[in-house]
Amino acid sequence: MRPSPGGRDVVATILAIGIATAINLIMVAVLWDALRSDTPGLSENATQVITALGSGIIGVLGGYIGGRAAEQAQHRAQEAAAPRDTSDTGSAAADRRGVAHTSDR
Repeated sequence: MRPSPGGRDVVATILAIGIATAINLIMVAVLWDALRSDTPGLSENATQVITALGSGIIGVLGGYIGGRAAEQAQHRAQEAAAPRDTSDTGSAAADRRGVAHTSDR
């Protein structure tokens, strides 16, 4: 059973919102710690945490956008590979020429 395309959109949106919320909460906590600590500025660990969270949101969005692009490319390839009936031998062509079908005789 193939999952619905709309379900992926919802999951990607929820993941992006969740990671963005986590980034904001951790950023506030890190900045609070930087303002209240004895040493000035951000620690090495705080900088690494912020970098990792930023990479997480970029990874989720990149995976989502890449998946959508691959899906659209596959859909276009299937449409291009679909055989098109360009011959003029069908019953519709016979109707256009005024020829009676064999079942009409």
